[in-house]
Amino acid sequence: MFSIETSHFAANFTCPAYHEAASASSWDCTRCLKASPSCGFCASPQNKLLPGACLMSNDTIKDACHDQDSLWYTRGCPSRYGWLALLGLVLYILFFSPGMGTVPWIVNSEIYPLRLRGVCGGIAATANWISNLVVTQSFLSLTHAIGTSWTFLVFGVISVVALFFVLICVPETKGLPIEEIEKILEKSGLHMMFWKKRANEKNGGENDTNKEGEGDV
Repeated sequence: MFSIETSHFAANFTCPAYHEAASASSWDCTRCLKASPSCGFCASPQNKLLPGACLMSNDTIKDACHDQDSLWYTRGCPSRYGWLALLGLVLYILFFSPGMGTVPWIVNSEIYPLRLRGVCGGIAATANWISNLVVTQSFLSLTHAIGTSWTFLVFGVISVVALFFVLICVPETKGLPIEEIEKILEKSGLHMMFWKKRANEKNGGENDTNKEGEGDV
């Protein structure tokens, strides 16, 4: 059936990889698109799920496919299970938004000193959206360069590294006042500049108190 649909087009329209294959009659859309980047799939005009034609991918052949009231595919194939992807996306948003989606913003509102909370919150928000931009802009380029599986593996490894960073470096802040959280962060191994500044301020205040006491004597 696949070969019959392909034969409806001129011989020079056929994808070279399909034309040279020994078992081309058993091909489907997926094998057509994976065979070569120069291949495109023209779906059957009766039903997009039926076998179609494996043709060269260019604007002329694309227009010829559309002239037969058929759909043209170059980056994916028609499927009767496409609604599952939409359902999965909806479920992901429903569970992520009220759950893990809010956690970074809650932590950001608790771990910074009051005097620097506005500045640090702005930096964190900027870093978050820049990261989103990098992922969005790089995803398709990575899938074309190293493939879909390796792309998800790269992002998965980054997520695991981020998980260990959170487990090791981010303290538990539930039920703690801001002063207690600052003390926890001051005692941690990673001392940022604003924590050091606060420690210096405390030391300076203690020295002033001692000097006043000495003066009274």
